[in-house]
Amino acid sequence: MRKLVAQYRGALLSFFNRREQSPWDAEELTQEVFCKILKSSHEPVDPYPESYLYTVAWSVLKDKSRRDRVRLRNQHVSFDEAYAKGDQVSPELTLSSDQLYARFLQALDSMSPSVRTVFVLNRYEGLSYSQIAKRCGISVSAVEKHMMKALVQLKHLTQDP
Repeated sequence: MRKLVAQYRGALLSFFNRREQSPWDAEELTQEVFCKILKSSHEPVDPYPESYLYTVAWSVLKDKSRRDRVRLRNQHVSFDEAYAKGDQVSPELTLSSDQLYARFLQALDSMSPSVRTVFVLNRYEGLSYSQIAKRCGISVSAVEKHMMKALVQLKHLTQDP
């Protein structure tokens, strides 16, 4: 079993991390896979231990998903008028937000395609300047200049008239 853990622990952690699990959850789920194998006293046979491990991993992931759904269902908060009154937003604030959003979209539309692409990759995709430079085939300095242009345009067009 130690050999199995040493050989496949990293691969299982990656498997769970790729499925958007937090590092802590990935570690916990990986341990759960090995615990299930130990409890079953059925170590995978040599030719294809990987397929058995991943079958158990999928099972563990499905179990976690079911547990999470039940937990969310139990956290349901019923609607209460008194509770909702504190969350109401004034019509003026809603209108102001809608207008600001419209100006934001207008600012995005007015950007050149390269500036808009750099802005979206950084702010919405979360890519670093160096990652954007590689993806777009430009220098990091060019990415910085595009971001500066985007931010200046956004500031100018989203300010109150």
